[in-house]
Amino acid sequence: MLIEKIFTKKSNFYTKLKPTFNNFGKIFDRLGLIHLFSIWTIVISGIVVNFHSSDRFTYWDWSTWVEGSFKLLLISLLFVLYFFPQKLWCLGNKILNLKEILYHSILGFMLMLIGYVNFNTSFVDIFLLFPYYLALLSCILIFQFTLELNVDNGTWDVLNWDNKNFNLSISLLFMLSAVALGILFDDPIVSTAGMVSSPYALIAVVWPNHVRHLQRARFYPLFTFAMFLCVRAPWFIIPLFLLFFILRVTNYFRYGIAYPSFAVDFLDEEQ
Repeated sequence: MLIEKIFTKKSNFYTKLKPTFNNFGKIFDRLGLIHLFSIWTIVISGIVVNFHSSDRFTYWDWSTWVEGSFKLLLISLLFVLYFFPQKLWCLGNKILNLKEILYHSILGFMLMLIGYVNFNTSFVDIFLLFPYYLALLSCILIFQFTLELNVDNGTWDVLNWDNKNFNLSISLLFMLSAVALGILFDDPIVSTAGMVSSPYALIAVVWPNHVRHLQRARFYPLFTFAMFLCVRAPWFIIPLFLLFFILRVTNYFRYGIAYPSFAVDFLDEEQ
C-alpha cells in the first residue's frame, strides 16, 4: 500500500493521526462497514442476473448506475441502522447455528431479489438467480470459521476448526453446483467466477489447517465474484474501491496493518 511507504509507522504524521483513525475505526466497527462488501455483492448479483435475463450478451453496461447506486445506498442504510445493530447479519463474526444459517440464506436471497427487481422485471427467469444463491451458500459455510486479529503482531488466528472437512466439502459442492448451473443457464459470469473460486475451499480441505488457506477461501471468492459482476456492471467497482480504500487506510493507522488485503499470513507454525 502506497500510504505505508509515505507515512511509516515511525513517522510523526502516523503518530498524530493514529488517535483520529482509532475513533473512525470504532465507528466503522459499530456500523459493520466491512460487511458491506458481501452485502453489496449479493445485491449487484441480482442486477447482473437481470441483465442476463434481458440480454445474454450485455457487457460493460453503465445504464443501471443510478438505479444500482440507489439500491446500494438503501441497503447500506438498512444494514447500518437495522440489520447489523440487531445482529440480523453477523456472518464472519461468529459460528452460526443451523437456524442462523437458514436465516442468513433467506436474507441473502431477499437481497438478490432487491437487486433483481425493477419496473421491467420478468419473474419467468427468476430461476437464473439460483446458481448465485448456491455460491452464496458456499461462502456462508466458509465464513463459519472466524478469524481474530492478534493486535500485537498484526496476524490473524482461526478461533475454531471444528467441522472443517464437512463445512468446506459442502461449500465446495455448492460452488461446483453453481458452476454447473451457470453453464446450463449459459451464464458466463457465475460459471467462470465459480470455477475460479472453487479451488480455495478444496485447498483448505486437503492441506493441513493453516490460517492462510482460510484467508484465501474467505476473501478471494468474494473478490472474484465482485470483479466478475463488474464486467456487466462496471460502475460497481467505484463504491467497492472507495470502501476498500477507506477501510484499508483506517486499519493501517489503527493497527499498522493493511486490511482488507490480498495478502495472507505465512506463519511457520500451523494454526
